[in-house]
Amino acid sequence: MADRLSSETRGTPLLTAAAVATRLGVKKDTVYAYVSRGLLGRRNGGTGESLFDPAEVEALALRSRKASAPQAVSPVFRSALTTIVDGTPHYRGLSACDLALDRRFEDVVRLLWHGSFEDGGNEPVFPPVRPEPELADIGARMGRDALPLERMRCLVPFIATEDPLRHDTSHEQVSRKAARLMVRLLSAMDAMSAPRDSSLAALIWSRLSPRPATPGLVRALDATLILAADHDLGAPSTAAVRLAAAVRADIYSVVSVGLNSGGGTVQSASTLSIESDLFELNIQQNVGQFVGDTLRHGREMQGFGHRAYPHGDPRARLILDLLRQSGEAAADIARLDEIVDIQRQRGREPPNIGFAIAALVHCAGMRRGSGELIFNCARMAGWVAHTMEEYDAPQPLPRLKSIYVGPQPAQAIP
Repeated sequence: MADRLSSETRGTPLLTAAAVATRLGVKKDTVYAYVSRGLLGRRNGGTGESLFDPAEVEALALRSRKASAPQAVSPVFRSALTTIVDGTPHYRGLSACDLALDRRFEDVVRLLWHGSFEDGGNEPVFPPVRPEPELADIGARMGRDALPLERMRCLVPFIATEDPLRHDTSHEQVSRKAARLMVRLLSAMDAMSAPRDSSLAALIWSRLSPRPATPGLVRALDATLILAADHDLGAPSTAAVRLAAAVRADIYSVVSVGLNSGGGTVQSASTLSIESDLFELNIQQNVGQFVGDTLRHGREMQGFGHRAYPHGDPRARLILDLLRQSGEAAADIARLDEIVDIQRQRGREPPNIGFAIAALVHCAGMRRGSGELIFNCARMAGWVAHTMEEYDAPQPLPRLKSIYVGPQPAQAIP
């Protein structure tokens, strides 16, 4: 059997890692990953630089092209729930911003889950609040430093085990179970103040803030729940939920997937950081100095800009407007407006909903971690709607495929 000559033996110059990366359309780190996985051989140059055989690089490029020909099709879900048109999110064709001004969160939940404000029966969307001593005891075992969302996550599996019919995927059962789950999770938290009314927004306030609820701020909280309820499959947690529903996971498992998938760096994941920054406003009254201190520590404040809204997040704009119009926590609102104005002068993008939620938490004097709990409570409404939609899909999710990029199986030598 004739020996194959390498490019080096034939006199063809070897390629640097940078040249290989350019040829393959990858980063240099990926080139070295190919080496560690046995896809490429590496030679040491005279200066210690890694060099590569062009023939091997071309062979790898050819294998990649062949592998990409029958590309695995990403799952595409048909949905009638949410779309973004002219820079504004819409739920079932209705502007989410208009809904936040004209409706309550319970109305929008009914719209998302049942398709209209009237469907779903005459019963309230959410059941009455009842004491949950067993769940509260489980949550208390996590320790004092556990964040509200961390406590909530750990309780869902315990609630699921109490429901022998949790695999019933009918709309009536799923919506009833989901509504009860949301109320039970909140009821298991210690009450820090008395609920102002029977709304879910008032219940959330009572679990997060020791201050008496004020009408303007509770109204802003209710609007926030509406605006954060869904954002289509651009949200990683919603995509994960939709996949879980596609394989017929029960509603408790689906919600657990959502709660453990994170809210993304723009919303849930960043609100805790923004909350911590805004807490410093209680100490540093000079807003310019506050922003300057953040920059001196080598970082930018999160909560500005959103790739879906290049001209500004309308949800954040509405929430901040409601905070201003409430006439409550006026001094806090004024300092928040100063931050936004300074960032605008610095060329930063307008605030996003993550900043707006953290601003609400700050104005309401809520406990640490309240922003991510508010965001995820709101998003549960969207997760459940996507779950019911997927349960009704006429065809199951097609079998997913991967593109194999590992080393080629060894061939037997005759």
